[in-house]
Amino acid sequence: MYSCISHYVRKPRALKSAALLIIAAISVTIAQAAPPAGATIGNQASATYSDDSQITRTVTSNTVVTTVQQVASLILSADGAKTATAGGQVFYPHTLANTGNGPDTFALSSGESGSFSFTTLQFYADANGDGIPDSNSPITSTGQIVAGGAFNFVAVGAVPSSAVVGNTNALTVTATSAFNNSVADSNIDTTTITAQGVITVTHAIDTAAGPSPSVTARTLSITYTNTGNTVATNVTLANVIPSGFTYVAGSGRWSATGSTVLTDAASGNQSGITYDFGATQSGRVTAVIASVAPGASGTLTFQVNVNSNLAPGAHAETASTATYTYHDGASTVATANTNTVQYTVQQTVAVQVDPSTVASSVQGGTVSFTNPVINNGNGVDTFNMTLVNNAFPAGTTFQLFRADGVTPLTDSNGDGAPDTGPMNAGTTRNVVVEATLPTGVAGGGAYTIDLVGRSLIDPTQSDSGTDTLTTISASSVDLTNNSASGSGVGAGPELSAVSTTAVAPGSTARITLVVSNSSGAADTYNLSATTDSSLNTITMPAGWSVMFRDANENIVSNTGVVNAAASRTFYADVTAPVSAAADFDIYFRAISPATGSSDALHDAITVNTTRTLVLTPSNTGQTTAGAAIVYTHTLVNTGNATEGDGVGSSVALSIVSTAGFTSVVHWDRNNDGVLDPADPIVTDLATLTGGTNGASTAAGLTPGESARLFVKVTTAPGSPIGLSDTATLTATTTGVISGAAAPSAVFVTDTTSVIASSVTLVKTHALDQACDGTADYAFTASNFGTGAFPGACLRYQITATNTGSMDVSSLIVSDATPTYTTYHATVPAASTVGTVSAPAGGATGTVQATVGTLSPGQSATLTFGVRIDQ
Repeated sequence: MYSCISHYVRKPRALKSAALLIIAAISVTIAQAAPPAGATIGNQASATYSDDSQITRTVTSNTVVTTVQQVASLILSADGAKTATAGGQVFYPHTLANTGNGPDTFALSSGESGSFSFTTLQFYADANGDGIPDSNSPITSTGQIVAGGAFNFVAVGAVPSSAVVGNTNALTVTATSAFNNSVADSNIDTTTITAQGVITVTHAIDTAAGPSPSVTARTLSITYTNTGNTVATNVTLANVIPSGFTYVAGSGRWSATGSTVLTDAASGNQSGITYDFGATQSGRVTAVIASVAPGASGTLTFQVNVNSNLAPGAHAETASTATYTYHDGASTVATANTNTVQYTVQQTVAVQVDPSTVASSVQGGTVSFTNPVINNGNGVDTFNMTLVNNAFPAGTTFQLFRADGVTPLTDSNGDGAPDTGPMNAGTTRNVVVEATLPTGVAGGGAYTIDLVGRSLIDPTQSDSGTDTLTTISASSVDLTNNSASGSGVGAGPELSAVSTTAVAPGSTARITLVVSNSSGAADTYNLSATTDSSLNTITMPAGWSVMFRDANENIVSNTGVVNAAASRTFYADVTAPVSAAADFDIYFRAISPATGSSDALHDAITVNTTRTLVLTPSNTGQTTAGAAIVYTHTLVNTGNATEGDGVGSSVALSIVSTAGFTSVVHWDRNNDGVLDPADPIVTDLATLTGGTNGASTAAGLTPGESARLFVKVTTAPGSPIGLSDTATLTATTTGVISGAAAPSAVFVTDTTSVIASSVTLVKTHALDQACDGTADYAFTASNFGTGAFPGACLRYQITATNTGSMDVSSLIVSDATPTYTTYHATVPAASTVGTVSAPAGGATGTVQATVGTLSPGQSATLTFGVRIDQ
């Protein structure tokens, strides 16, 4: 779907007629396959080796992060062809699907050719997809459409009275991306003038979204009107029931005879209509209306049940398109399609994290718990994984790995927490918890820690599995090396808000609105919401959205008819972004497009304060006596309040090491990823000021901001081989903000062992936009995003170096294809020393170099490529 060279989408004309039927399925497929704009592709390598004492050790690399860039793509459907009479109107429904990987807005434009031009040509929104404009307010743009979303609209042309029979008009409807105005798509609607009967048909469903299976039957309707000059006969209406629906027997009704049941067997029906289900054609509703006089109209309705086990979203299985044909008084008109109506299956969220038990381990040993994480919802979801309720011995360190047990679990969406990556409904993905035990503890347990999986679709949904180590047995050998990696009434708007609604970041709050018609005649009203108190513009804070629904939960933008002295109730569902922080006033307005009468209501939104810090990752390393090792950590403010500025809150940084080791914390002030003289020692986040190159320039961390921290651990000269240090870096928050207590302290551990042999692991990456296997520029450890479009490639380089004074043996360097990528085999994975194993091209999995022995000072470099999903 995507190309890193050209993003212009143009379908062959022959494909247009089918596009409307499959549009929803296309958009959902793309939304699942390609990473969304702003997603992060994080990756960390690890290595195992044996030192000169034949003790197996583990070391982890730094994490490299790539941010996925936005690309524009769309599909516009479908071409239309209709007849019309001189002086009449013609309606053409269209659906625009945003098949790009980010939100986009699309401008609508038109062009005409042929033997006549429309007197007027306007576009109108059609939110429920019934082929009828929602209001008489024309539009020139779709407004913002989320990635994978769709927008329905109708092109309405007024035919001049001077048009004569046989004249034609070819209307070209074009939609153009605002994100990239070189990306566009078009349809052609052809109108032919006739003096005979003209039947126009629209299709609708009573409820456009709900569960699978449906709780109650859904009603499909086909409405016809003769806008021509003569009687139309044998008006044939047909609807093949989509595979996601099941027809309800005996549900057919005709407006001409009201509640009288239409017989499914095509016999015994009322005069004027022949109706059946499955008799004329299997699986199809077929109705033949004997005659429709000029100006006459009617509606055929029937019901369907939504089948079970349908995936969430809008799909071809729940998209219904009717067809119609008739005799116009001179000849039989060719069969044509109506607009397509779409039923969207709503997503349910459920996660299951299964526990794991290990009977025993030796003291100082490493224990691996394999926890199956199961997506029990009905759609794609990603689950943040965290460890809580640690009841292991003090000094135990933890690290999360992917299913292979050697690739660290990373953050795929940029919120600072490691996660599973996107998982399809019903699938299982193993997360491995590795616990490295302290050397000085043995005995019975049980020792437990809880692994929590939390949905990103609905953060209120989580589950935990308890990992249990039954006993720690006394060691039969002196295992001195430990390795591990460890969170109002009257006219408005009012001068001040009359109602305040609280909403949590990333959630939706519902505000009830009542529209009362106090005039003496029925009217309709358009609904809108804005933060502009003048009501001159429709605007909301970045990331916020408002959706209006009626009492039946249908999405609406207009109230429909409100009778004189009557009222109707509506709901404004206000959705906050995950990063929401500031409170604001919101103004709702109801305005009549016919009379201009309006009123506005002044409300307010307050954002619940959420306070969370995430500190990652824990590390394992080795160094020689008298030497130092530097570990890299990232502290992220994932809440919506500023932390550590010394005003609202204080965040103290402390580091504790074992006797015989010293450790200090530095801030990467110049944000270059390397500890250098410009990086000061810090003990409090309030000192994080005056940074450069994107580092913090103000005290503390604002919502979403992160800081790179270095922990430098130094050993004493003459330290004996086997001496081990567990340096614990803790960020402790104090202070109350807007009534919200400080978050719990977060910590990571860096485990360092004194050895005669030592291996360091450094990871870098570069863009390979053409996917030719060659990096476009020098490899770097810094985060980047420019050019990282879906379909582009990334090259990784992992260098293992023996920095000790003795040989190391059995060295294995392991990495894996990150979330949102597959292995790219144009230039296969290779190592400067040893042999390499890798997945098949286009697959996912572990990339591993079996290096063997490295002499002091010797290095081995593993390189491989991945392609970003598209």
